[in-house]
Amino acid sequence: MKTFKVSPLLLRFIVLISLLSAGMTACQDDEGTTPSGAQADLLVANNWRTNRVTTVDGQNITVGRLNLATQVLFNLNMQFRSNGTVRALDPNQSNTVVNGGTWTLAPDGKSIDVVVTGFTGNFPIVELNRTKLILRQKAPVDGKDADINLEFIPTL
Repeated sequence: MKTFKVSPLLLRFIVLISLLSAGMTACQDDEGTTPSGAQADLLVANNWRTNRVTTVDGQNITVGRLNLATQVLFNLNMQFRSNGTVRALDPNQSNTVVNGGTWTLAPDGKSIDVVVTGFTGNFPIVELNRTKLILRQKAPVDGKDADINLEFIPTL
């Protein structure tokens, strides 16, 4: 029986290629954990305040028809930061941080995962540009769960 001998140079080359391949795989950016790309840039470019809440087809929902958790959003500015954190700021108290957590843009860019007390979930992105952010949410309207759009505009 013949034994196959590998030269030390060839063995080093194989080990080097294996290490480089493993290193490149480990260094790939996971879009689900690190906010990146144009949409993430748009989110972090501004602080956002709730402008209005609408039905899915765009009809305005008055604040009195919403539950308390959704009503509170009108009194806060949301700040998405490039490090994946989000803060709820009270504009009436020098932007004091009143709540905070994390956010992650979905790999396909079609939704955002937010983990903040009172505002946790996966929110489909209906629209996102420099002047508007619209997130879809299921929340009580007149005491019954309904799909609604949360419309945010940049704060000045």
